[in-house]
Amino acid sequence: MVATAGVWKKKRDDLKAKRNLLFETYAKDPQNFHLAREIKEIDDEIAEYTQHVEQERRAEQRAAPPAGKLVTTPK
Repeated sequence: MVATAGVWKKKRDDLKAKRNLLFETYAKDPQNFHLAREIKEIDDEIAEYTQHVEQERRAEQRAAPPAGKLVTTPK
């Protein structure tokens, strides 16, 4: 499952990089609504990928055996 979460995270990171470049361009020309719409679509995809990563992490936590409690012994 770690590999799957890694794939989602990689896709998300790639989209973030693309989004940041578009936003830099948009910041110079805020009247460009085409860029704003494209950034919004990328933001939605980033949110979707983030949700997948979180679902994978929760699945990993459920599948992992419970950690044993640390037992201390009196001296």
